[in-house]
Amino acid sequence: MMVFPMKKSNIFSKIDQAKIDEKVGIGISEIVKGENVSFHIAVVKDKVREHYHKERDEIYYIVKGKGILKVDDEKSAVTDGDVILIPKGSKHSLRNLEDEPLILVFISAPPFAPERDRFFTE
Repeated sequence: MMVFPMKKSNIFSKIDQAKIDEKVGIGISEIVKGENVSFHIAVVKDKVREHYHKERDEIYYIVKGKGILKVDDEKSAVTDGDVILIPKGSKHSLRNLEDEPLILVFISAPPFAPERDRFFTE
């Protein structure tokens, strides 16, 4: 059995590090990462471009804000406290409905790797 050292971080200390990538519409900061999963905080100013992942499931937890989440052909209003599973292969986008940034945390399994597993549809 492999033993890994404990990894600890605070999501609120990482918000300022989540700089918005204007090409994607989201700012992301890694909180912790393991061999099979990663956990991130994300900031959405306006809209996250529609995309999908071939290899990863994601779980979104809306920390603060209101938005419209589209997963494949289904749209749903999201707000503080909502948790959403986004299965791999599902096209998804998120539109912020407020003037303040929408804040969410997400879990990615396997770990988040946008450079090799994020495919834009638009």
